[in-house]
Amino acid sequence: MSQKQIKKTSKAVSVLLIVLFTVLGAACAWAEGIKISLAQAIEQALEKNRSVIVSKNSININQLNLDSARSNFDLTISPSAGAGVNDRDQELTAGIRMSRKTTQGVDISFSPTAGLGENYTSRVGVSLGVPLLKGWGKLINMDPVMGAEYSLRSAGRSLHKTRTDIIIQTVTRFYTIVEYKERVEMNTLLLNKFKSHATLAKLKSDIGLAGPLDVYRAEIKVKDAQADLTNALEAFQNGKNELKSILSIPQDQPIEVVYPPIEIEAVVLDVWEAERIALENSIDILHIKDSFDEAERNSKIARQNKLPDLRLSMDYSRGSGAETFENAFSMDEEKWRVFLTSTTDFGRTKEKISYRQSLIDLGSAKINIAETKDKVRKEVRTQLGNLVKAEELISITKEQIHQTTGKKELAEIKFNNDMANNFDLIEAETELHQARLSFLNARINYIIGTYQLRKIMGTLLEYEKG
Repeated sequence: MSQKQIKKTSKAVSVLLIVLFTVLGAACAWAEGIKISLAQAIEQALEKNRSVIVSKNSININQLNLDSARSNFDLTISPSAGAGVNDRDQELTAGIRMSRKTTQGVDISFSPTAGLGENYTSRVGVSLGVPLLKGWGKLINMDPVMGAEYSLRSAGRSLHKTRTDIIIQTVTRFYTIVEYKERVEMNTLLLNKFKSHATLAKLKSDIGLAGPLDVYRAEIKVKDAQADLTNALEAFQNGKNELKSILSIPQDQPIEVVYPPIEIEAVVLDVWEAERIALENSIDILHIKDSFDEAERNSKIARQNKLPDLRLSMDYSRGSGAETFENAFSMDEEKWRVFLTSTTDFGRTKEKISYRQSLIDLGSAKINIAETKDKVRKEVRTQLGNLVKAEELISITKEQIHQTTGKKELAEIKFNNDMANNFDLIEAETELHQARLSFLNARINYIIGTYQLRKIMGTLLEYEKG
């Protein structure tokens, strides 16, 4: 093998080894799983969650609809051309029409044309159309634009609600995983203790220091602890699968939640202050107020639509026709006209009914504002009450842990000194375990409740007004 071939072979082997180590490294990282904190989970949920992406697509669609509505007021340039024959000659025409509609409803157009047939022809025309009653003003002419703007704002609020819902789901699933991870560890510890009790009961039974009831009691508790551990493991895995679904992570990708010690910060907030913040920031109230403004605008349009459709049109043109090309642009012929047109009925029955319907919609929208404010106030008070109850439960379960710990220590002393059988000790172990589980659950519920309160108050996520 030549020196050149040896170098090529060595280079190929090096590349192959690099690729192999890269793949192995990725596989090891995949096997180890993704370590994710709550902040990272929320960030990824807001970026990758499918519901959020769909809501963002809705905003893009509504933005395109708004651009389309605004394009009605753009300058339009339309070229035209034609060719044909008549009984005497061939005809060729070419021209261009430039037109624009103002936001007040005025249509303006400018149309230069030139033709070649029996003679050379040229003409420049200007036309003006002005709505006098029904179609005059920004209110009526900007209706498609304002309607599209309202739809875009609604889509933005819908996205905001989706994002806040996803945050709550992420927080709930994250702390569900945290809770059941702690439960797995606590149940494993309890199971090992009950196994020790069962082993000890058998040994004592063999030498006549314990009865069969002591053995059965310990073995039953072992089975109970095994069932609780199995349920906790299942709930722990289900919680991770649900979190992966929220974060759009493949189900076969292992994940591990990383969290600090479970500590709570008590919410110190007066109910009146909480209501004030909620009434200022609640996305539901912002939406219903905007809906009222939209209903009011539609009512004004319906009232204007009751007017007759009367339009003033004015046309002016100059042109000329000549046998020679040099004389075709003399523009010595002038034409103009001014006229009124109307295509309407005198009764305006449908329009009047539409106006009356719009007044009913406006009244309903006003009622909805008051109803939504009451709903937000009630939700604030309810959630604050839930937090107060959760805080009381934390205090109660903490005291229960203290009491059951003392009961367990006393039972251990009596059991170790052969002053009692294992009944009191197993019972005390079970009660202490249940108190710790209740304490864990109360703290988790309190933490989730603080996020839910922030959502109700509209402070969980800043609303980006578009």
